[in-house]
Amino acid sequence: MNLLVLHSELGVLRGGGENFTRNLFAAFAERGHCVAAAFVADHYGRYPLSLPAIIQPIPIPGWWSSSLGQATLSSLGRYLPPRSRYRKEWDRLQAAISWRVFGWHKRRFQKRIESKFLERWNEFDAVYVHGDTALASMVACHRPTLLRLPGPVTAESAPMLQKIGAVCANGDALAQIRGFLGDKALELPVGLDNQLFRPDSSSLRSALGWGNQHRVIGYVGRLAHLKGVDLLAAAFRELSQKRSDVRLLIIGSGAEEKSLRSVLAKELGQGLVHIEPDLDHGQLAQGYRAMDLLVMPSRYENFSNALIEAMACGVPFLASGVGGNRIMAESGAGWLFECGSASSLVARLKEILKNGSDLKARGKIGFDYVKKDHTWSASAERLESILNRI
Repeated sequence: MNLLVLHSELGVLRGGGENFTRNLFAAFAERGHCVAAAFVADHYGRYPLSLPAIIQPIPIPGWWSSSLGQATLSSLGRYLPPRSRYRKEWDRLQAAISWRVFGWHKRRFQKRIESKFLERWNEFDAVYVHGDTALASMVACHRPTLLRLPGPVTAESAPMLQKIGAVCANGDALAQIRGFLGDKALELPVGLDNQLFRPDSSSLRSALGWGNQHRVIGYVGRLAHLKGVDLLAAAFRELSQKRSDVRLLIIGSGAEEKSLRSVLAKELGQGLVHIEPDLDHGQLAQGYRAMDLLVMPSRYENFSNALIEAMACGVPFLASGVGGNRIMAESGAGWLFECGSASSLVARLKEILKNGSDLKARGKIGFDYVKKDHTWSASAERLESILNRI
């Protein structure tokens, strides 16, 4: 099968959606299929992240940004008291602008794809589109199309979704979309490299000068406002004033990095916090194993790759009580706190870190859960089945 993948930031970001696509289609290509992937690149056709060699890259050059202005808005927001009414209004404004900029980015990408493949659609047996309903609806006029939605959409999108050969999701998105699409919404589960992500020792912890007597809180993902990293920074600052043994390991990059470094400047200088902006996916397991607890403070989360990767390494989690986080918490491998509330996050951290044996017990539950339900080979087999149907 000749398959075209359309995922705008596949060569730019290390986020959960991008890792999902890279790993899924590497496993899919290993089943004997030909896979090409189109994504944004800079004006000279360059992109920072290489794809697996088994996937043919098709960079779409231009001036691109899906988070334009977010760093500036975050910097201005720091001057507002964190628990004031004005800060809450500012956060809502920033979130609204973020979604609109992202929508503008997707519309530009769709126009470029229409132009790029105008005479080429017949080269492909099918097309996979990541997270863009309008783009998938357009492509479905030319080739059998599978759309994967990493987050929920409203029932207003139903007429457009009905035109697409297959609509796939998982986690909270799948539950919500099935409410109006019924059985047309299919599950395409997240996989995992069980050889890479597994319990073991970590050299990273000792390299940072942190010992077994310390409690290491971690975060892995994009440093974006939507991900709630500002809440984690505020919570850690408060917690570290009460407990001298806590440490914070942040792995990721994004628009909020400069703001985080400013808010946590004192703690960074004291060696209480370490920010690792660009850790290769193959080294991520070392990061998870250095943690006692992974924190996922997202303002929305469909189904976090970071949570299952941490669970596979035997690390429990504390997550905001939204979307797929609630589904993952049903496994018993973690805890929830009130979304958007730094005070709730602090209170939960204080409670959880008191009991080291409970952390280990929850970590064991998470490891058993992931080992049974998540592999990339199973996800690729499921994808092949869906594509054969359409």
